[in-house]
Amino acid sequence: MSPLIIGSADDEHAAAVAGALRARDSEPVYVDVAKLEATAYSLSQGTLTLHQATGDIRMMLDSSTRGWIRRLAPPHWRRSVTLGSKEAAIRGAWTALLAAVAGALEVAWLTPLDRLLMRENKVLQACAADRLGIPTPALAIVSDPALIPLELGERLVVKPLGSAVYTEREGGEQVVWTQEVSRDSPVLDRLAGAPFVIQSRLDADRHLRVVTVDRQSWVCELTASDLPLDWRREERAHRSFVAASAPMVGRDAVRLATALGIGYSSQDWIVANGVAYFVDLNPAGQWLFLPNDVACSVTNAIASWLTP
Repeated sequence: MSPLIIGSADDEHAAAVAGALRARDSEPVYVDVAKLEATAYSLSQGTLTLHQATGDIRMMLDSSTRGWIRRLAPPHWRRSVTLGSKEAAIRGAWTALLAAVAGALEVAWLTPLDRLLMRENKVLQACAADRLGIPTPALAIVSDPALIPLELGERLVVKPLGSAVYTEREGGEQVVWTQEVSRDSPVLDRLAGAPFVIQSRLDADRHLRVVTVDRQSWVCELTASDLPLDWRREERAHRSFVAASAPMVGRDAVRLATALGIGYSSQDWIVANGVAYFVDLNPAGQWLFLPNDVACSVTNAIASWLTP
């Protein structure tokens, strides 16, 4: 049975895994909302059929199929819709159709859809790490600056609890970066507008990107000096990670992913004063920007899981 990739053939991460699958003589099937919208299809009695000019493709949504969920939709698919509008209802219907495929309980998913959606929550991640005894920066979510616990200190880190990316009414895309503020910063007066994560500020010596696939892990590091608090703002940082030997961090990253029930994770850690702290993770995050040997190993590990 062909592996099922929930994602687009245009997505570089999905394409990389597909290439590794083909090297194993296994041709994957791609499905996302945009593919379904542009393809003649039928879903009936646990079988998804894609009707194509070259022949029908049938996917059995049962235990004979293994799947990996990369993205439910391309980044800009039907994003400019008004809540409650007809277009929003149409978008919701397509999403519900794909959820019926990506949420099929009988399929062996690297990470099941419900966990993929829920485990992206930074608070749940921090709580899971705390239960496992993994160090994390002290964290709180409050509606008023006066309610910020004293133990977080005077220097604070503020980051979105939900998505950090949004589209303006004019169509432009904006990113809300993680930033440092003082306890008396006027920025904190906006906390009542939307929930934000507030953490104690730790002075990082190194940033770690840890990727896990099933029981395997890879650790890469980036020197924190001369970089902004949120290293993603610096373009050169994305290509400056190097492979690192940190077996304890790798083991803890796998322990955390296992506790959260996710087969893949892309985790952010920092090292401050010799201690490695878990910061947060993305259960469908990127890895191709890491050193080539690491990126290829991760890609092959996902392909290997899909073709046992």
